[in-house]
Amino acid sequence: MADARDLEKILTSVPMNRRMLLKRAAILGASAPVIGSLLAACEDDDADDDEPAVEPDDDVDDDVEPDDDEPDDDVPADEEDRYGGEIVALGHHEIESLSPDDQGPTVHWTMITNIHDALVDVDWQFEIENELAREYEISDDGLEYTFHLQEDVLFHDGEPFTSDDVRYTWEFHADPDNGTIQHGNFMNVDSVETPDEHTAIVHMAEPDASLLRGACRIGIVPEHHHGEIGEDAYKSDPIGTGPFYVDEYSPAEFCRLAAYEDHWRGRPYVDFFTERIIPEGSVRTIELQAGDADVIVWPPVIDDVIEMLEDPNIRSYWCLTQSVNHISFNNTHEVLSDRAVRQAAFYATDRQQIIDDVFLGAAEVAHSNLVHTLEPYFYEDVHRYEYDPERAEEILEEAGWVMGDDGVREKDGVRCEWVCQVITGDQARLPQAEATQAYLAAVGINMEIEEAPFATIQENQREGNIGSGLYNWSHGGWMGEPDMSSELHSGARNNFHRFYNDRVDELIEEGLQLVETEDRVPVYHEIQEIVADEAAFLYFSFWEWYGQWSTRIQGLPEETDGQQTSNLLLHVRNYWIDPDQR
Repeated sequence: MADARDLEKILTSVPMNRRMLLKRAAILGASAPVIGSLLAACEDDDADDDEPAVEPDDDVDDDVEPDDDEPDDDVPADEEDRYGGEIVALGHHEIESLSPDDQGPTVHWTMITNIHDALVDVDWQFEIENELAREYEISDDGLEYTFHLQEDVLFHDGEPFTSDDVRYTWEFHADPDNGTIQHGNFMNVDSVETPDEHTAIVHMAEPDASLLRGACRIGIVPEHHHGEIGEDAYKSDPIGTGPFYVDEYSPAEFCRLAAYEDHWRGRPYVDFFTERIIPEGSVRTIELQAGDADVIVWPPVIDDVIEMLEDPNIRSYWCLTQSVNHISFNNTHEVLSDRAVRQAAFYATDRQQIIDDVFLGAAEVAHSNLVHTLEPYFYEDVHRYEYDPERAEEILEEAGWVMGDDGVREKDGVRCEWVCQVITGDQARLPQAEATQAYLAAVGINMEIEEAPFATIQENQREGNIGSGLYNWSHGGWMGEPDMSSELHSGARNNFHRFYNDRVDELIEEGLQLVETEDRVPVYHEIQEIVADEAAFLYFSFWEWYGQWSTRIQGLPEETDGQQTSNLLLHVRNYWIDPDQR
């Protein structure tokens, strides 16, 4: 249990409103005087208490100029003194691939987005910022996107970037025969026209409201290289137009990127950007505190986060995640294909207690696959599974699952059990899995736990080899966009739950074709209703996310207003190391 000093440090180090303060104070056991003083300190924030942390923006200006790329002007460093040194990031699982098709896991994405540029990207404030597209226009009917491309852009091998590379990349993902993970973002693309080297015109078969925050954010690969070696080889041999190129790469250990001298936005300040893999959160904490690393890509357990909030050499940022912490359900598994079992697992698990015990309250219970801050898309009236083990037992009994002598239920000779895989060395989610295991056992469900590499878990899920996996993954809401086609559409490779629902497929496709927010809202409300009623997967919570950086890194914003702090990693090219600490 944290003391008052811990709580005070948390609340003065990161943005937090009155509601969040009261919740965390109750969990951490702060005294009334401490709560009173802290409430007074945050009184100025009360007016924003009901404001969402995510502001959906479906009416993006046709021409958007990035305004967050420049480092802080307040840092008194001569331009020449900013160059040199190495920024070191710490990830928690293997960097299996460096291809933009595999950019889903944060550990992959950190490297991939610094190797590659996309047409546009989204900053930590969820604003569109131009990258390889210096400007763009969208036709009134939403069926044509014209991208005017940056000129004099080179790939890392010195070959020029042209519209042909855009066409190649988009056609590669749009072709269902290629089976790319990102195909869902491109499935409405009909063709790409290239009237000249610096213009690409995308023709859509159907409007796609998610295009700017989906397909347009996928890194462009070079036709001359990717087309020659193929996707499998490209995963370990990428060539992009980004600010860094691959210097050394050992998937299970590290990836070291070197500054690209001829980058079209100018050479990055640091010479190298390296991500090292350290599964144990406590070790990642020690490395950051000791000055052996500069940023933790995936945060450690909350106890270590609190400890680092007190460290004057570490700068902390806070936000509520859009990716939901969950246990997947293999909806084709011989046990989990029974909706009664899935619903019973929800009722049997005290998710709030797990949040309080394992995460010290640093999370919000998930009542949907979309985070509640994603207004107006979040459906307030979705069916909610409150902790009710008696109801769980009733559901199982009604469905014919009879308690066995060993405490595990059976039906037609099949035991009510499955395997749940957790990322090897995951010090936060392994205790979460063990707590869930105990809750399920109390109602006659046996969930066995295995540790495995992250890539192995996802491959097992795609193939249906296991009952479930436990980690965090977005199911709509990422970057303020409610589309969930890449996770819940029947044809999506990242449909890890093997959840196949014709009505959900129809709604997902309809939601992409609608442009106006008021038209899209009912679609996503119905999807959430179906996903909840079917108990498609056991969504636990949305974490309070802490991004923590060494104070020797200069050029970072003073704060991110509770927005997507991991997106700070998009701008490593603009950060530099304090010359006195290099």
